[in-house]
Amino acid sequence: MKKIIFGLVVVFGLSSCVTSNISLKVQRPADITVSQEIQNVVIINRSRPSKENLAGNIVEGLISGEGIGADRKGAEYCVEGLSNMLVNSERFTLKNAGGMELKGTGTSSFPIPLDWNEVISICGSYDGDAILSLETFDSDSRIIIGVPTTRTKKLKGVKVKEIRYPATLIMDIQSGWRIYDVKDKKIIDENIFSEVKEFRAYGSSPENARMNLPSKRDAIKKSGLFAGEQYGFRISPIWIKVNRTYFTGKHEDLKLAKSYVKRGDWDAAIEIWKDLVDNTDEKVARRSAYNMAIASEIKEGLDTAIEWAKKAQNLGEKKAHNYINVLNRRKIDNIKIYLFIAIHP
Repeated sequence: MKKIIFGLVVVFGLSSCVTSNISLKVQRPADITVSQEIQNVVIINRSRPSKENLAGNIVEGLISGEGIGADRKGAEYCVEGLSNMLVNSERFTLKNAGGMELKGTGTSSFPIPLDWNEVISICGSYDGDAILSLETFDSDSRIIIGVPTTRTKKLKGVKVKEIRYPATLIMDIQSGWRIYDVKDKKIIDENIFSEVKEFRAYGSSPENARMNLPSKRDAIKKSGLFAGEQYGFRISPIWIKVNRTYFTGKHEDLKLAKSYVKRGDWDAAIEIWKDLVDNTDEKVARRSAYNMAIASEIKEGLDTAIEWAKKAQNLGEKKAHNYINVLNRRKIDNIKIYLFIAIHP
């Protein structure tokens, strides 16, 4: 049985003369609760049209301009997106990395649920506890040409005006999913999700801007993968990357603390910031308290981080208010994960 692990992974990022950035990997809880008895999952794709629906599916592709087979490819990428998420999941074990295909409606309408004898057969073949089924997949796209802007640039020492037309390719994706619990013979999730993915480009004319957009083939691939990943967020705790900004500035001790952070020596940086919290320079003091909150999130825990963030706020640091809200949301997320483990040991 897979265990959910709490923790942080720290990655160093960009910096400015006043601040530096670090990236943390934090765990985001699932949107829905799936019984801990469900560990091994099988993915199937039922979005392909049956013979009865094939003609209508072709006509829809021609009318919408998506092209014949666009939704089929999009559905394959959608399944791939979910598979990619689950392969790296600490919650589930994916038993069929490539997925399997069954016929459905080929439209945005749900097909009738799978017969439970078929569910039992599929799960038996893969030693699965449940089936994650992409029941429907539908995509639409449109291109919007925006209002042009003018900017001045130098060309061979001469100032010239350049007109730029913005173009946006908007992909609307609908994916319908069911989860079949083979043991209880119960559908534990059934929903259609709408996702919007936008791609932007610019050009010297409307046509040029349109040509600079990604191809619809590339757009349907990225959008399908995105839709599958989003369903992965719904059912499984996921590690996501978040950014944190800490203060450096011109003060020599803050610069020294920054050098320690770059080397991963947080303890040495903490000693410096702790001393600076009582500095007579109010700006240095409040920024050091804020940095202590960042360090505490990484090293000591959320409660300590909140205490330091509140101290920074009391000292007048404006960034502290939003950071306190972020930390409180993380506390709520951790409680959700702990409760899930307690209810489903």
